[in-house]
Amino acid sequence: MPFVTFTKDDSGPQVLTFQGKITFGRETERVRQKLKEMAEQGDKRFVFDLESVDWVDSAGIGFLVMCLTTLGQAGARLRLTNLPERVRYVLGITRLNTVFEIFDTRQAALRDFK
Repeated sequence: MPFVTFTKDDSGPQVLTFQGKITFGRETERVRQKLKEMAEQGDKRFVFDLESVDWVDSAGIGFLVMCLTTLGQAGARLRLTNLPERVRYVLGITRLNTVFEIFDTRQAALRDFK
């Protein structure tokens, strides 16, 4: 089972569907690099669907912040959706929930994303 699946929504944004654990490692670095390349090639809207994530540690949160920063530097935007309770909790206690655009459903994240 892949760690992340990339799909392009009919409305334009790239949707990354994550599964399993989000921790620091080669896979997360490859994803961050691919995001950077995609943004440099013209993709400017990204949605991370975290519904199937069953574990995230502090390095995983760091990965999300790095993605937000990488995309922001390339003029792209990132929205998060379907956050598991643990991810929502960690983003809340770190106040990162005020930095990310967070949506309850994928449809809501894709709606009016210009």
